[in-house]
Amino acid sequence: MRLLRAIAVCFILLPLVPLAFGQGTTGALTGTVTSNGSPLPGVTVTATSPALQGIRSTGTGEAGGYSFPALPPGMYDVRFELSGMQTLTKRARVELAQTARTDAELKVSAVAEAVTVTATAPNVLETPQAATTFDAKTIDTLPVSRSIASTTLLSPGVNDAGPNNQITISGAQSFDNLFLVNGVVVNENLRGQPMNLFIEDAIQETTVLRGAISAEYGRFTGGVVTTLTKSGGNDFTGSFRDTLTNDNWRSKTPFAGEADHTDKINSVYEGTFGGRIIRDRLWFFLAGRKQDATTSATTYLTNIGFAQQDKRQRYETKLTGQIFQGHDLVGSYISSKANVDNYVSTSRIIDLRSLTTRREPNSLLSLHYSGLLTNNLLAEAQFSRMNYSFSFGAETRDLIDGTLLLDSTIRPQPRGWSPTFCGSICPPKQRDNKSMLLKSSYYLSTGALGNHSLVGGYEEFHQLRNENNFQSGSDFRIHGNFFFNGTTLLFGVDPETSEIEWDPVPALSKTSDFAVRSLFVNDKWDLTSRWSFNAGLRYDKDFGHDQAGNKTVDDSALSPRLSATYDIGGTGRHRVTANYARYVSKVDQGPADNTAAAGRYASYYWDYKGPTINPKGTPFDQMLPVPEVIKRVFDWFNSAGGTKNTTFLTDSNIPGTTTKFEHSLRAPHMDEQSLGYGFAFGPNGFVRADVLHRSWKDFYVVRRTRTTGTAVDPNGTIYDVGIIENASSGLSRKYNGLQVQGAYRLLTMVNLGGNFTYAKLRGNVEGEQPSFATTFTDFHNYPEYTDFVRNNPVGDLNEDIRHRANLWADFAPPMGFGEFTVSVLERYHSGLPYSAFATIDVRNNTTTGPGANGVANPGYQRPPTSVSYFFSDRGAFRLDAITSTDLALRYTIPISKIGLTFLGDVINVFNEHGLEDPDFVTQTVLTRRNGSKLPSGNSAVAFNPFHDTPVYGVNWEKSATFGQPNSADAYQTPRFYRLAVRVRF
Repeated sequence: MRLLRAIAVCFILLPLVPLAFGQGTTGALTGTVTSNGSPLPGVTVTATSPALQGIRSTGTGEAGGYSFPALPPGMYDVRFELSGMQTLTKRARVELAQTARTDAELKVSAVAEAVTVTATAPNVLETPQAATTFDAKTIDTLPVSRSIASTTLLSPGVNDAGPNNQITISGAQSFDNLFLVNGVVVNENLRGQPMNLFIEDAIQETTVLRGAISAEYGRFTGGVVTTLTKSGGNDFTGSFRDTLTNDNWRSKTPFAGEADHTDKINSVYEGTFGGRIIRDRLWFFLAGRKQDATTSATTYLTNIGFAQQDKRQRYETKLTGQIFQGHDLVGSYISSKANVDNYVSTSRIIDLRSLTTRREPNSLLSLHYSGLLTNNLLAEAQFSRMNYSFSFGAETRDLIDGTLLLDSTIRPQPRGWSPTFCGSICPPKQRDNKSMLLKSSYYLSTGALGNHSLVGGYEEFHQLRNENNFQSGSDFRIHGNFFFNGTTLLFGVDPETSEIEWDPVPALSKTSDFAVRSLFVNDKWDLTSRWSFNAGLRYDKDFGHDQAGNKTVDDSALSPRLSATYDIGGTGRHRVTANYARYVSKVDQGPADNTAAAGRYASYYWDYKGPTINPKGTPFDQMLPVPEVIKRVFDWFNSAGGTKNTTFLTDSNIPGTTTKFEHSLRAPHMDEQSLGYGFAFGPNGFVRADVLHRSWKDFYVVRRTRTTGTAVDPNGTIYDVGIIENASSGLSRKYNGLQVQGAYRLLTMVNLGGNFTYAKLRGNVEGEQPSFATTFTDFHNYPEYTDFVRNNPVGDLNEDIRHRANLWADFAPPMGFGEFTVSVLERYHSGLPYSAFATIDVRNNTTTGPGANGVANPGYQRPPTSVSYFFSDRGAFRLDAITSTDLALRYTIPISKIGLTFLGDVINVFNEHGLEDPDFVTQTVLTRRNGSKLPSGNSAVAFNPFHDTPVYGVNWEKSATFGQPNSADAYQTPRFYRLAVRVRF
């Protein structure tokens, strides 16, 4: 009954907390005090730290347990006092988003106080969570870039194999992680990657949670990455750093077309300053960053060099105040502004006309309150907000100059002539979020039921989007063939493979708001000295409206989180954990907003059936220039009825017409089972291994059959309707991984650390691609055309990296003057997969028999003209295994109370040149649909995918450059140098 009352207290007290003001900003400290092996109640436990204003004090309960929730991360002195017992002081490190444990054994004594500082088991063994924490000192020592993304990639279970090198955690899609800075969600709304809202020198530490994650965290199925910036203190501290790079200090890759690098030294200036306004009552912290960098870049396939100028400014202000004893308030604000000239709107532009200017203002605000209501009851509240807007693209709406051109015969598909999207002449895109959190923590120590650290809370999160998504300056795109005469772009079309695409935005956005309201409760239960449990439950209620104001989401789900830990020896040095958890994501912006007739674009595709213009083989001096080609294409298009033409219309996606909802979307979820074992050795070493199995359900799909109905657009054209919904049957995405991490300090001068991951990610759901964040799996979408095995086979998914390792060591030899440190980071991962994949022509127009070389239309209004086909197994091909040795040198000269440090990094010391990124490796497969002629010279023959086995050289053929790099970006990062000078006081 006492336990049930305690759980109720966590929720009853929530309304008493002012709804003004987190998650991911503090840690916790807990432990048990015994005497002669028996629990010792009534002990006064006091925690002090330079990171803490004042002191925190509590007492042990019936089971000898104590707890300090919501502590700022840092080193703590923990003092244990009881009359008639020896006073003991132990040192503990509290880490971000983790629980540190410090137990004490007190002895009867009448002598004076004894102070003892002892080592305890690492925090990573205390928690069932698969987690890794990196503090600023570790990151500063290693040869890494100090960004959130780079730090996250040092953790096991993480890679950057997502589209556009986006981060994936423990097999999840790259948009489905949770990134926090000072408790603020900094995910970009669509692709889910962390925004650069930080100053590197201001980061205190980062924790990566990869499995067995507490019910306090939700809206993800991958992992949680939480970053905390520094605070002021009673002492004044500060730093100034100048990081120097030069594009010419970077070696070239083996790619023959790579442009010469720009020889210019670029500086990134960073400064921090913090201290007290009132000792132990009010602290301040300020930070700033300024960058003006010029780097070289090269166009895709055509290898035209150009210089990109990147100007960025970031500022941070943070105040930490103690309102009165035990009641603290922290407010932080970070602002970022970026302006990038010659910005590449997509990685596959082939000419300089496609370059644009990107403008990107961004900011975050966090207000966090914590207050001790009693020794065992703490209340927290947080309000946070991130504002993000950007614009880039074409600066004209002209039909000739604003039309984007694409090559339909090459995969990945290049584009040119005009930038993608619409620039400053169109409204900027806005992707914001805001959230509020109420949370209470209660500690209960009982003789019969052990120690309970109870947490209950309410959270509300809103993702807001006002984005008029114009896809080009003119809203048109033409699919044809590119030719180059030197650096002069030429273009051709033919009636066999070319298309005209129109992407109008029917109405301007009214701002979408997709929200999640959550209740959670979590109990960390230490039953005995050997058995502990974690029991949590989270309830998420999804709701919201799209950019047209239509309600499209109204759903709810429960997420149980259960784990058990057994301490084999009762010393905390050998522990086994078992875990089951369900993680429920939020309903993503893309699918939930898909039917909005405002902000989103509609898409129409027409086969071009006009005359061939600039056919292949035409001498360059006889080819028509691009403006004339575009003019003639539109002359034919308009003569055939223009956008009202239905004869050559092959495909369309009209929000609210061709797709609709029959019911609310559900948030996808993932079930996880894991086992872990960790052991500590020596005074400070540990190894932990976690085995994880994860399986995802409720994928976003479009279902379009003969029973889903038809719809008519304003022009009177009839369409087959697709139903946007969730599905699991016949779809799979599964992750099985072994994640190992460890560390050891040797002879006080050498630190060793590292991790290793062995994993398999298999299934038939990618769910994302470079051009889009969240994509639909077209499951039962025109099933008479697509429900064959090779349309969507199970295999190795794009992010499948079997082996991945990070190993590092730093050595600080004794010096007669100053401090010198050398560190080495060795990285390895096995090659990424790709497939022989293309679209095939399924039209029944090349045969005299019914359906012999195509699929007979069973009665659709707009049957597909092409469908996807895997000519190889999914993931049948692999790029190179990648190894890299990185080196860092640090030398600090003491000057009075100032430290002057010289820093140098060499990345990829041995200049290894493995092919790493499949996005820049040619994967073109030619079929009847995308090329009338195969490389062998034969005309491609269509086939029926349901009963024909395609023949190489007849129905399909890999391009002559299949599997070869088409850009320097295909290679791993070549050797480069980075220098810095820093002053600290």
